[in-house]
Amino acid sequence: MERGISRDFLKAHILYKLARHRRWGAKHTELINVRTALPQEYQSEAESLARELADAGFLTWLKKTGQIHVSLNTRRKKEIDAIIDKYSQKEITYGH
Repeated sequence: MERGISRDFLKAHILYKLARHRRWGAKHTELINVRTALPQEYQSEAESLARELADAGFLTWLKKTGQIHVSLNTRRKKEIDAIIDKYSQKEITYGH
């Protein structure tokens, strides 16, 4: 990671973007769209960060139309909101 941005910060940014676009439960988006949630220099990390979030239970991972789709896990909403709040103090909306 360059410029001192942690993986946790990038994961929080992905959660923030999905929440802002209301991608909860049955409303999902293609994994490729998660890349655009990150600054260009970190987009290559998007899939591994999303997998870590899915392994931790924050994202649901779906195979639809030959593509991987992700959505936020509604059962973990309070935890997701807490993560977003924690990192929002560190200007989570940089560059957008």
